[in-house]
Amino acid sequence: MNGLAIIPARGGSKRLPRKNLKMLGGKPLVQHTLDAALDSGVFSKIILTSDDDEILEIGRAFEGITPEKRDPEHAKDTAKALDLVVSMALRDDIKDNFDFIALLLPTCPFRDADDIKGGYALLSQDYDSVVCITEMVDPIQLSVGLDEDSKRIDPNVILNPSPLITGNTRSQDFQKYYRANGGFYMSWTKSFLTNQNFFKGKVKGQVMDQKKMVDIDYESDFMLAEFIYKNVLNKK
Repeated sequence: MNGLAIIPARGGSKRLPRKNLKMLGGKPLVQHTLDAALDSGVFSKIILTSDDDEILEIGRAFEGITPEKRDPEHAKDTAKALDLVVSMALRDDIKDNFDFIALLLPTCPFRDADDIKGGYALLSQDYDSVVCITEMVDPIQLSVGLDEDSKRIDPNVILNPSPLITGNTRSQDFQKYYRANGGFYMSWTKSFLTNQNFFKGKVKGQVMDQKKMVDIDYESDFMLAEFIYKNVLNKK
């Protein structure tokens, strides 16, 4: 099958300036995602899209990566990755030539080729999409709501009555919940063109090991990524 991977990497991130170019484990952050996409072997084409020439230059160094200068409309601070993928999926050169399409975010650098191959294996004809997910660390059942003005807590915001009220706080008894981690969102092109969303229709989840989970938006996230790289993944 022909598969397309889209890797969006803006140059103008505000919360962590130039984050896609920050060096993690001896290479720019975005390169971890380029490597994973290439090593997975499941994509016929991999597009690195950016508004930044320095980021695009990284892609040009790799055979199998197609750098594309991003439309300024999709490079604003308010731009959403999903809107970018929708606009690209509607192009004739994409919708007519690829069986499936995937979005890979550079902010999830430790998703690897095996995670992507696992997701690809789950992409069956009776489902629309596969999303990379990670088990949530903190039990959502113990969440509370907070009124910002009065600072009053509402323990029943998730469950009513809350386990905090009933005393049933054994985390082992709670149902597991998962979060999308940005590792990949993969969908049949026809399904994506219809739904314009990776979560509509019938969706499977490829579970990524929790120890690889980091979503880099802030400097503290990047510091955590450095720790995981050296001390958890045992890389040098």
